[in-house]
Amino acid sequence: MQTATKDQLCTSFSADNAPSLRVQPGETFIMETNDRFATYDGPGSSTEALDILKTMAGPVYIEGAKPGDTLKIEVLDITLPLDYGWIGATPARGPLGDRIPEFRKAKVKITSQGVVFKDKVTMPLRPMIGRIGLAPEDGPLPSGAKGAFGGGMGNTQIAKGSTVYLPVFHEGGLLTIGDCHAAMGDGEATASAVECALDATFRVTISEDLQVARPRVETETEVMTTGEGETMEEAAKVALNAMADLMVDRLSIDYTDAAMLIACSADVRTGIAGHAPFTMRAAVPRSVLSV
Repeated sequence: MQTATKDQLCTSFSADNAPSLRVQPGETFIMETNDRFATYDGPGSSTEALDILKTMAGPVYIEGAKPGDTLKIEVLDITLPLDYGWIGATPARGPLGDRIPEFRKAKVKITSQGVVFKDKVTMPLRPMIGRIGLAPEDGPLPSGAKGAFGGGMGNTQIAKGSTVYLPVFHEGGLLTIGDCHAAMGDGEATASAVECALDATFRVTISEDLQVARPRVETETEVMTTGEGETMEEAAKVALNAMADLMVDRLSIDYTDAAMLIACSADVRTGIAGHAPFTMRAAVPRSVLSV
């Protein structure tokens, strides 16, 4: 199986980044992410540490993918190669930042039972991919960017067993991932979760029966649309309008009917609450869309 190794990294979503791997549609492959947080000591960190913090794995070139296509990206497996991770808290960062007097970083243990904080609190192990995207139409964009191409969605449900659909803007798509966590709460309230290295196994195909203009995420039980904005309200509106458009197309109903269905069946969940641009997602049961 081919692997995009952790020594082949980039710091942006960009069509200018040379592929670290080239795969055929339907081929299974692995992407390794690195420990970005080991040398980071807060906003005053060295230039080298800040550069490492921005690193992502990839990009992976999908043979035959061309602008206008939609890539179906299946997360087949996630493994954690290290037995530790990091959690940070920064003054003035996120909703809790005004009560944090100085930067603090904690090293935590990653075990089969969960993430162990200060040897006395064990949190559930919930590995997820915080950033996943293709080369944007207008780029390059920094590692924390998000938009129609995907990027830093902060969706805790992009985990093993999920499927992400993304629109292709450049030849090969150029799949890039990063900002991975062993556990993260919706919102990532301090703008840091359990930062760690992660290895993800993917299968990417060119969708023949589905086209998307924005990210769409599916799990075994739900379908999600995403949004981003300078306020959480703006982000929620983008996600909800995307869900309404999906319902109009999928169910052959009008916008008003879609709004009624959304009000009754959609959960609006926070992706990134720690800093702007914020992200939100709208999630509905698969049964509502007859998927």
